[in-house]
Amino acid sequence: MSKNILITGGTGLLGKILTKELQSQGHQVSILSRNPKKVKGAKAFYWDVDKQEIDETCLNGIDTIVHLAGEGIADKKWTEKRKQEIIDSRVDSIQLLYHLIAKQETSVKSIVSASAVGFYGDREDELLTEESPKGTGFLSDSCKFWEDAVEKGSELGLRIVKLRIGLLLTPKGGVLEPFKLMVKTFSAMKFGDGKQWFPWVHADDLVGMFSWAVNHPEIEGVFNATAPSPVTNTEFTKTLSKVMKRPFWPIQIPVFALKIALGERKELLLMSNRTDSQKIQKAGYQFKYTNLKKALEDVISKG
Repeated sequence: MSKNILITGGTGLLGKILTKELQSQGHQVSILSRNPKKVKGAKAFYWDVDKQEIDETCLNGIDTIVHLAGEGIADKKWTEKRKQEIIDSRVDSIQLLYHLIAKQETSVKSIVSASAVGFYGDREDELLTEESPKGTGFLSDSCKFWEDAVEKGSELGLRIVKLRIGLLLTPKGGVLEPFKLMVKTFSAMKFGDGKQWFPWVHADDLVGMFSWAVNHPEIEGVFNATAPSPVTNTEFTKTLSKVMKRPFWPIQIPVFALKIALGERKELLLMSNRTDSQKIQKAGYQFKYTNLKKALEDVISKG
């Protein structure tokens, strides 16, 4: 059945792919943007989260909101100001929508929101299910604020789905780009001891999981949105090197060098998240890509 969907963060990497997929299924998709006139391929409405401004007609006829909005995690140094911007962009954006829903009589029934496996923090070899407690550190704290803000929608009688996303593999852009550059320049090495778990997910599957959550009104709660087979940093880089036909050097980039280069952001590369995806599979989602080599071969061939 066709739905009327509003996407926050619809002009981002994931948002663009998801918009096309939902449209291909016959859904009507609208996007919230600070610059609606620049949005192509979908109806767009104005909002400015910093100013807490929004076109109040954006919810007319909407039954589902997909919440992807948020400042980039990796693109700037983590100053205290930047950390607050990362949190506020996720929390204030959904709060702005909830204030509007509470103010109006709307047809909104469902919120499908992104979150991240950073919720768990650095957990070494521990197998992480959706029942695992929150970890420690900035990424864990920011994910908790994000999820708590989204969960407030249940007080408005909304169905809430939260997908904790891992390392998203896409043909162009995103987390894979620095790894590809490292391999292309014959400098593929492991980060630190290389034993940290990388919970990856192919773009087709992540889009598939969001689409699945949109299309199945019986689905609720939090789900690990990662492939069933997480790998270590060493295995990830080795496999990418093999796919790109470049050497992998069995030496490590020392932690102190990553700290010099990235500061606190080093945890993006050193955090270990061995996520379990049985819950989403038992709920009915079938993964297209469960093997890392096949997933990388696909995205590299399309890049």
